[in-house]
Amino acid sequence: MLKLPFLILLILLILAAGPARATPRIKVVKLSVTNPSEEFRPHENIVLSVAELKRIASDFKAGDAIVTTSDAATLEEDARTLQTTELPSQADDLDGDSRYDELAFQIDLKPKQTRIVTIAYGDSATIQRLRSDYPKRTASKFTMKFDGLGWESEANAWRIYFDKRNAIDFFGKRRPGLYLEMFGAPEYVYHWESPLGRDIYRIGDAIGIGAIAALVDGKVVKVSDVAERKWRIISAGPVRVIVELTYKGWKVAGREVSLRSRMTQWAGEHGFEHRIALEGADGLTFVTGIVRQPGLQEKVLEPTATEPALARAWWGHQVEEEGPPATAIQMLPDQNLGLAIIASGHESKVAQDDPLNMLVQPEVVKGKSSWYVTALWDQEKSENLVVNASGADSRSRNSSIVLAPSAPNTFEAFIDGIRETRRRITQPAQVTLLSSSAEPQSAPADTLQPAQKKTFAEAVDLLKQSAVRTAAEWDPLISRTSPTDAEPYKGQGFFTEGSDQTGEWREQNGFFWTTGFWIGELWLLYERTKDERFRRWAELWEARLLNKEMVENHDVGFLNYYGSVRAYRLTGEMKYRESGLRGAERLKQLYNPTTELVASWAVGGDDTIVDSMMNLQIWWWAARETGDAEWRGLGLKHALRTADWLVRQDGSTSQSVHYNPGDNRQEFASAASTTHAVKVPNNVRPGERVFTHTHQGFAADSTWSRGEAWALYGFAVAYRETKDPRLLSTAEKIAGYVLDHLPEDGVPWYDYVDEGVHFRNRDSSAAAIVAGGLLKLSESSTNPKLAARYRREGERIVQSLIDRYLSPVNANDKTPPGVLRHGSSTRPNDGRLIYGDYYLLEDLLWLDQHKN
Repeated sequence: MLKLPFLILLILLILAAGPARATPRIKVVKLSVTNPSEEFRPHENIVLSVAELKRIASDFKAGDAIVTTSDAATLEEDARTLQTTELPSQADDLDGDSRYDELAFQIDLKPKQTRIVTIAYGDSATIQRLRSDYPKRTASKFTMKFDGLGWESEANAWRIYFDKRNAIDFFGKRRPGLYLEMFGAPEYVYHWESPLGRDIYRIGDAIGIGAIAALVDGKVVKVSDVAERKWRIISAGPVRVIVELTYKGWKVAGREVSLRSRMTQWAGEHGFEHRIALEGADGLTFVTGIVRQPGLQEKVLEPTATEPALARAWWGHQVEEEGPPATAIQMLPDQNLGLAIIASGHESKVAQDDPLNMLVQPEVVKGKSSWYVTALWDQEKSENLVVNASGADSRSRNSSIVLAPSAPNTFEAFIDGIRETRRRITQPAQVTLLSSSAEPQSAPADTLQPAQKKTFAEAVDLLKQSAVRTAAEWDPLISRTSPTDAEPYKGQGFFTEGSDQTGEWREQNGFFWTTGFWIGELWLLYERTKDERFRRWAELWEARLLNKEMVENHDVGFLNYYGSVRAYRLTGEMKYRESGLRGAERLKQLYNPTTELVASWAVGGDDTIVDSMMNLQIWWWAARETGDAEWRGLGLKHALRTADWLVRQDGSTSQSVHYNPGDNRQEFASAASTTHAVKVPNNVRPGERVFTHTHQGFAADSTWSRGEAWALYGFAVAYRETKDPRLLSTAEKIAGYVLDHLPEDGVPWYDYVDEGVHFRNRDSSAAAIVAGGLLKLSESSTNPKLAARYRREGERIVQSLIDRYLSPVNANDKTPPGVLRHGSSTRPNDGRLIYGDYYLLEDLLWLDQHKN
């Protein structure tokens, strides 16, 4: 047998080790992006090296990443950001080794603006739930109908002849969009006029637009005589398309050259970058250019110290008439096309034109060179059709309009665009990695360094101080509303949300589902202190709820259990008992025996939310008070159906379920709102579910933390009242999910899946409810280890709340005492919440009563 001192020591060591902490699913890396120019950049192209990111985050996975930003310019501002903007991004494997090499995205930047960018990455399933479905804005296609490889953005499309011509051709677009699939379709003739666009350029024997050639003895030598040529599409997605051609054994000037030619087209841009890499080409001269046409206007911008790139631009009649190529080249006299080459490097220069080509000689350094090729057709957006309808209406296009071009396409405008593009190429955004390692998204900054640990008694006193301030301030206002005049959206003196900083509550019209928590808090304080002020205040607000029970929705439970039922228990006055029983009766009216659920908003409704598990408390009380087992039976049926329909296998929950209430309806609305009705095919039998969704979480397949808290608390109480083992199993399953997903400080994000990626809201109210559920579950669990863990974790969450979230947090805290910060009613709301206050006080009083 173990000696008692040794056993005590062993227990202390186990407790000191503490519980295993949940592993965050998401980590983040922070960087800044700065516009060095005085110009607005609507889509700055950003490329990050995956290898560089892995140096600070060895587990970084570019394929499981989400890029977000805000208007924050510093990390301090970013820490106060509540809502981010997701930027479409894509990861690219450049060398074909099945590992990503680059992460690319675009960001808009005001003049001289710096923006903090957050790259979140982690668990694949979590990222898949969080990442948006980015529209595809670039494309590529190889088909012999093109004689080779094509690539495009919404603005322009290009192709390169995959034969001895090795020339680049151009498709103009009248209407923005991706059309290579259509151009390459069988029987489609892309030479003919179309409202979408067509092949408008004539190559002949020239090198085309931006292709590479050698200049030998003053003559252009195409990449034609090669031993081997290969093509591949590296990527084509929402951000950019990258295509590549490799040539081995290019015979030129008595030698064989190896060439890699890579084209990168970014979304929304008129041009593409052509980047080459050469081997065995030392001493050779290389050129690019466009097809020579007479009478073109031309502009050359020489390289400068601040803009080291040569730009050569042409404008004029170089749009071929429609129809298959004819022997005689006919250019349309009423259409203009602008083409330009922007060659990087101080040494890039204009080359001597030949009879077929107008040439640029780009700078080549160690066998590498790059230039930007762009085009502007003065007919683009001439058929810019916008359809202002959806579904069948969009097919008939009865609600369509044709937008006029936003600006005239002229040579001057084209040159202005070339100047801007050259500045963007030569003066790109400055990207600075700010993180030294990858970490979970931080909790609110004002919670990170609490000054000292508070005792539970001190926290109760702080909440008491806050309640006294609130009651004294709001007493005159609530007194102005007659008890008979107070309604859900009428009458002054009610509140739900307040400021984190000032502690002031925000006025609202009438009582919401939340008023019972304020009344309940006052009754709790009266019970603890026997201070008659708290009783008077509780009855003052409670009088406005009496006799309104039969017109309430399912929240009649919240309103009257914490108000009337608690008032009856403490005062014995029959009017409160009658109010509680009316509340139970109203909840019964909302119960649908076909679905075995309480409809949340109206009799015969089609929606039940997980919050309703908490409203069952008024039925549990009614069963005990009256001895009528019907109330308990109804609650059990509702709880079991909720477990089946709203609790997932992993213990996470959906917020809301819609079902066929018996009338086979095809239109469903939440919160009795017909303005946001959803039409869903309903082919199920009466009493069967149709779909689940969320109002306040991130998405229908994520987990809203307060809803999860309602479920945990509600099922813990339901088991205590019914002793049905199915409810205990459900409660413990939910608890397992919660404990596996809580952040380090025990205060959940508004949604367990989001983890601060899109909305950086913690929810202290959800934490307080979770703690209450765990503490209640600790009394009911039949597994001693689990029971001990529930108690330990419940206490830990409460301690974290009172140390980090309950003012004052430190000596310099200017917020009035007793304000529970960082509750989130519906993201991105951030402030104090009356139900957060109530459940924290309830937790503290429970712990005081269960010290041993």
